[in-house]
Amino acid sequence: MILIVILVALFAVFFFVRHHTGPAVLATIAGLSVYGTFGVDFSNWIHSLLPQFPIEIIQIGLFLALILIFPLLLYFYSSRNGLFGILRIIEAAIFSVLLTALLSSTVAKFLSFDAISVQISNFISSIKGFVVLAGILAAYFDIIMYRG
Repeated sequence: MILIVILVALFAVFFFVRHHTGPAVLATIAGLSVYGTFGVDFSNWIHSLLPQFPIEIIQIGLFLALILIFPLLLYFYSSRNGLFGILRIIEAAIFSVLLTALLSSTVAKFLSFDAISVQISNFISSIKGFVVLAGILAAYFDIIMYRG
């Protein structure tokens, strides 16, 4: 249930706040790549500086910063007047599904009592590659259609 609320909230933000999502989607993908490459090492380094924090919390914080917080900041600071009409709905849906897909395992880990979120997380895990590909294609389309 929580994942559905997150999905609807993200869709509302991306639909009603009319900014270009292309750079933010690409920043999300870049953050995912950076976390996959350096996340464990960087988390261990932070943990050596701050041993009172559990390593799992540091890893989750770093993951959220790279795939959610920094891309959302980029989204809110990007130029206004993104795509329009049905393309706007599709673009908002793709970006919200992408972020929900990337956040689903983290949310399901903390909210294991929410059976619907666990089922949705398991389903999203099976199609995560296609969701990421759709997000990349939508991001490039948004950047190409940009009319500065």
